[in-house]
Amino acid sequence: MILDPTLTAAYVLLAIALAVAPGPDVLFVVANGMRHRVKGAIASALGIGCGSILHATAAALGISALIAASTAAFEVLRYAGAVYLAYLGLQALRSWWRYSNTLDPHHALAEISGWNIFRRGVLTNILNPKMIVFYIALLPQFVSLDLGHVGVQIFLLGCIHNLIGTAFLICIGLAAGKTSGWLSKTHIGKWLDGIAGLFFLGLALRLFLSGKPDH
Repeated sequence: MILDPTLTAAYVLLAIALAVAPGPDVLFVVANGMRHRVKGAIASALGIGCGSILHATAAALGISALIAASTAAFEVLRYAGAVYLAYLGLQALRSWWRYSNTLDPHHALAEISGWNIFRRGVLTNILNPKMIVFYIALLPQFVSLDLGHVGVQIFLLGCIHNLIGTAFLICIGLAAGKTSGWLSKTHIGKWLDGIAGLFFLGLALRLFLSGKPDH
């Protein structure tokens, strides 16, 4: 037995509660769903999921603890993540500005490949240092030292959190994508890029202003 059944059951309940709580990942997926519809929603959710797997791997190998212990490394990641989100926000606003006067509301949504959206999801998740602190603070609490293989337990717990979170993000993203598809046929469609851009800029500001938590 690799994981403790009692601890894992409690962890699953916590992971579900964390997944349904509104957060940056939800806003990111909704923003992409609004901009790029169902394709964007699914690609961004899977990208975030892939990033979470990388965080789980880093936590299991002890890399996350080293980064969290370094104020410089933590700040570099935080500012890089904020700059990247701001860049995405400005791109979306630029697209909205460019097409705001067109008579065709479909032009308000700039096309982008699913791979690029997926890559953006991975990068935003990797560049979020809060994920590092989250994993090294939460996962060890549900590890059983008696079972050994602490690194393996941490990785598996991270995977459980990731599967639950990704499934929820896909559901939320699909709803946003379907809504976007309907709105794009109306005059509101012209504003979808602008709304998504504001979402991205808000996430960038949130990350930029957040400091390193005590741990």
